[in-house]
Amino acid sequence: MASYTITVNGKGSFPCREDQKIIEAGQLAGFSFPMACRNGNCLRCEGTLTAGHVLQKNHTIHAGEAGSSEVLYCVAQPLSDCEISVSDVTAPGELPVHTLNCQIGKIESLNHDVSRVWLMLPAGKRIQWHAGQYLMLNLHGECYPFSIANACTGRQLELHIRHGDDNSAAQDIMASLIQDSTVSVTLPTGIRFIDSAPTQPVWFICGSTGFAPVKAMIERLVELDFQEPVRLFWGARVAEDLYLTDPLRDWTNQLKDFEGTTALSDMQHPDHQQGLVHEAAIAALNEPHLPQFFLGGSPPMAWAVFDALVAEGVPAHNIHCDVFDYAPRD
Repeated sequence: MASYTITVNGKGSFPCREDQKIIEAGQLAGFSFPMACRNGNCLRCEGTLTAGHVLQKNHTIHAGEAGSSEVLYCVAQPLSDCEISVSDVTAPGELPVHTLNCQIGKIESLNHDVSRVWLMLPAGKRIQWHAGQYLMLNLHGECYPFSIANACTGRQLELHIRHGDDNSAAQDIMASLIQDSTVSVTLPTGIRFIDSAPTQPVWFICGSTGFAPVKAMIERLVELDFQEPVRLFWGARVAEDLYLTDPLRDWTNQLKDFEGTTALSDMQHPDHQQGLVHEAAIAALNEPHLPQFFLGGSPPMAWAVFDALVAEGVPAHNIHCDVFDYAPRD
């Protein structure tokens, strides 16, 4: 029995025998297709055949010919390798993206220029995200990315927003969130996250509100009862820039092997190391090839830390940060 390769939306591919329906094979491989009837009547699985040809209800459809934009993949079977385009398909491990209105809940000050904002997702619809992903706040015709600071355990979304005098855009965002009762969000976004337990130690290096996605990922490691070492290095200019330090004490008790280090670049303080935060991490790094690194911070910081880690022998593929995807270097 012949077997062919089906490529979906450029996201991935799966094998499908010539006697299988394409959706059936895709589901076995972990892809999620929109569907309801499974017999070609509801049209929810309709999509375009961009390469190859299929058999559909005893009729052969070739890419680029009549009917190739209206293929029903719950009844179509492959006659060759195929490339298909179907709306709302998710690949294995990928979560569907939603745009919806959230209630604006409690807003609390965490320090002199960082506030925590709680948003409530609509009831009755399960919305999922992976720890470390971010959302887009849709305000005044613009989209603003903010990391989700909590793991996916319910309807609440936690945001950490720094709104100092040097950030007029964030001040405007905070003014809107304080004034309004709801806000439109799009989530989840981002491909640097923790869902299942890694097989290596995990080190986090972050600055300022780059702590937000790190907090979510460590919460997920706690949920997973992660047994490998976890190291957190959190940097700021002065002690007053740090916020929400209680979780560091909690994680010491909740994880088998956790150590948290804070570093200040512009002042000396008996409770914190002095210097750049990645310097503290490098000073503690004995086995550069072993940990997986997750970075949180601005593009200049993330790339500077990336370069410093690689110079110390850390493999580039062991270093993860959303900055590498939305602000790549030339």
